[in-house]
Amino acid sequence: MRDWTNATLDDIIDFAVRIEEESHAFYVEAARSHADTAAPEVVKLFKILALEEQNHKDILLRKRGHWRTKGVPHAEVGENVQRIVDLPVVPAGAGLGDVLLAAAARERGTAALYRSLMALSDFGDLQEVFSELVAQETGHERRLMAFHQSMYPVSKE
Repeated sequence: MRDWTNATLDDIIDFAVRIEEESHAFYVEAARSHADTAAPEVVKLFKILALEEQNHKDILLRKRGHWRTKGVPHAEVGENVQRIVDLPVVPAGAGLGDVLLAAAARERGTAALYRSLMALSDFGDLQEVFSELVAQETGHERRLMAFHQSMYPVSKE
């Protein structure tokens, strides 16, 4: 895990933008690589999530000028961000089940990032942005896990 001890709020926003870019690329590739082998509804979900991740990036970039970057001690930023886990990477050729689980873990990690940013930002508009992003990322995780559970049910024997 990266050492965030001396990170600024701008560093974390840059990290969030990169996560959204990586998540967009992840879903585009997942849709492409599973187009012939996956259930069509899963491929459609990957394409929808790719568009939503691009939208999240656009929201972050539009709001960049409104961040409260002064008055947040580095220690507070570092302490909040240390809780963020590294996002999983799926090896080439991974099965659809592994892709779905990794995607859900990415969404969980991204939601954790936005919860930390919500705690560090001013109230009002930014709180609403981060709150909405948390809700969307959590919703993505639920949708991915629902597909995984429907395709790979756990035996109850």
